[in-house]
Amino acid sequence: MKNAWRGLDEAYRREHSFRIHVLALVILAILIVGFGIKGAEAAVLILVAAAVLVLELANSILERFLDILSPRVSVQVRDAKDLMAAAVLVASLASVAIAAIIIIPHIFS
Repeated sequence: MKNAWRGLDEAYRREHSFRIHVLALVILAILIVGFGIKGAEAAVLILVAAAVLVLELANSILERFLDILSPRVSVQVRDAKDLMAAAVLVASLASVAIAAIIIIPHIFS
């Protein structure tokens, strides 16, 4: 657990995108509590938010490994980094869509 917490701290301190996703998770938690979202809906929201954070961590890991293996940026390294960033983007957009589908009805009820 100590190493895991150190890893989260490292990601939070060094990765701007990770901090943005953590902020989004905090806002999401406030919305879940504020609108009284419970059960499966809350679980889905937490799950998709966690998936984005996990992908962001994986993206950071891949970038660091590639920087070690190939300090000079090659086309393949750039493409690999861009593909992983695209995976984070797709997950982020999907999580926003899912959040909207779940939260908007609570706003108007």
